[in-house]
Amino acid sequence: MPLTLPKITYTPIGTGSVTTLILLRPPRFVAAYNRVAARHDNISTAGVKETVVERVDEFLELTLERVGQGSDVDAWDAFMQNALQGIEFNYFPDQDQPSFTTFTLDGTDWLAEFRALGQFSFRVRFRKAI
Repeated sequence: MPLTLPKITYTPIGTGSVTTLILLRPPRFVAAYNRVAARHDNISTAGVKETVVERVDEFLELTLERVGQGSDVDAWDAFMQNALQGIEFNYFPDQDQPSFTTFTLDGTDWLAEFRALGQFSFRVRFRKAI
């Protein structure tokens, strides 16, 4: 089975051009589905349950290990500088296929931690755009 590598496309703030971030290594521990409901449950004194659902959010969490020093981690930094400001971006699970999902960054911080000499690792959580 050939290795599939994702990509992210985004438009940096203040520009009109699309930038592509190609992942050089596949992310690890990617869940098939990650959904969180914003709902309110109420059980009456008669034991009847009432549920009000506001929405169901979908998330994508990626663990990136061994992101290389230099252009690899620099490309992630450029993307994260924009994602931290709330831009929408497109995530392609396979960079060679046209299928994508639009997300925003869920969270307000990003830390590319030292993993090994010249290697960094980090986790990101994306929220599916509505």
